[in-house]
Amino acid sequence: MGDTVTLHSRFNRILAVVLWALSGLMIFIALVGDAHLVALYPGAALLALFAWAGLWRPAVRVGADGVEVRNVTHRVAIPWTALIHVDTRYALTLHTPSGKFAAWSAPAPGMIGSMRASRNPANREARAADASLRAGDLLGTESGNAATVVREQWRRGLDSGHVQTGIADAVPVHRQWDVPVLAAMAALAAATVWALIAIS
Repeated sequence: MGDTVTLHSRFNRILAVVLWALSGLMIFIALVGDAHLVALYPGAALLALFAWAGLWRPAVRVGADGVEVRNVTHRVAIPWTALIHVDTRYALTLHTPSGKFAAWSAPAPGMIGSMRASRNPANREARAADASLRAGDLLGTESGNAATVVREQWRRGLDSGHVQTGIADAVPVHRQWDVPVLAAMAALAAATVWALIAIS
């Protein structure tokens, strides 16, 4: 059914780098400033962790067995046989009988992103053929690119007979919570609040 493809949000990754730089600046200020500024450390660590877990790491992985959506606090493994619909209204959203799962790393575009993508000749042709085509489906957008990869891989599986139809209700979808990340975020958030109270 093709090679495994992993998709990240380019915008989110750029934002993650900005937050890491801000976190580093906070640590530098604490090192060269007043001793009380050491209380900035937990906040800097929390910001750096969020930049990694919330912006850098989330991804959509499309492979032979299905789609894995890695979000901030959990990941969901969706077999092809459980998938029934692909939507892009707010973000790439995969529908199954047991629920719908949105991808943090593939948001639908805003107004500027939609206008930029609409200038693409392929997108102009697609919209001319289908006036109801959503902005989130346009090539060049994060949701549109991810949806295209998912739909093409799903269609190849259906056409080849690799993906069986009519059994979606019986196919489990696995969600796995990222307990270490959740625990680290909770601990750093508590430490940040304590530090802010201590220096106030």
